[in-house]
This record gives sequence, structure tokens and C-alpha cells, in this order.
Amino acid sequence: MDYLIEKNVHSDIKCVKKLIEEILPCIKDIINPNTFFNTKLILYELMINSVIHGNCEDLNKMINIKICINKSRIIIEVSDEGSGVCYAHKNFGEYDLTESGRGLMLVEGLSDKLNIDGNTVTCIQYL
Repeated sequence: MDYLIEKNVHSDIKCVKKLIEEILPCIKDIINPNTFFNTKLILYELMINSVIHGNCEDLNKMINIKICINKSRIIIEVSDEGSGVCYAHKNFGEYDLTESGRGLMLVEGLSDKLNIDGNTVTCIQYL
């Protein structure tokens, strides 16, 4: 079973939400409920990060999403037209309550592998 979704969307929160709401029913029956919940959170975090931080809410810029599901893993790849992100894992402590930066930490915690290469974030969940 291989399932592939490739989509592009403008950097608009409403458009991103609509796209994710179109994608989720397509994958819901393919993966188990716990994995589905994590995948849903990952999708929202990565897409919203691309809108806000990557493309700085520029409606003329696009976000690309690719989801590949097979019997052993889910690969989610999100790229935007921003300059890229510099992310280093850090331990979350009581004094790290900043307004941003938790999204990628959340994605890292929900993924089995996380790779950030410039303006492309790829995460893998093993099934």
C-alpha cells in the first residue's frame, strides 16, 4: 500500500486549514487512530510554521506539502519560500516559555525522525 499526496497552497492560514481538512479524511482509514492524531498535529504545526515563520504570511508565496504513506512509515515533507530555519534541539525547561519555537519541538517529539534542510522540513513516523 503506497499512498501519495502532493499539494501546493498559498500562505494563508484559512487556505492551509482547508487543505489539511481535505487531506485528513483521505488518510484517516489508512493509519491507526493514535498515529492519525500525531500526524494531524504534525501537519498543522508544520504548515502554520511555514505560513507564519517561513513565508511571513505573504499571500503570494506558496507552501508545498508531500505525504507518502506505506506499510512501514509516513513521510511528511513541507517546504516554503522562506530563507530557511535554523533549529537545534533543546531541552524544554520552565524558563523556555517563549512565544515561538515550541512547534518544531512538538513535531520532533511526535516524529521518529526529523530533518530540517533550509526551508524544507521532513519528518518520519514509523508504523
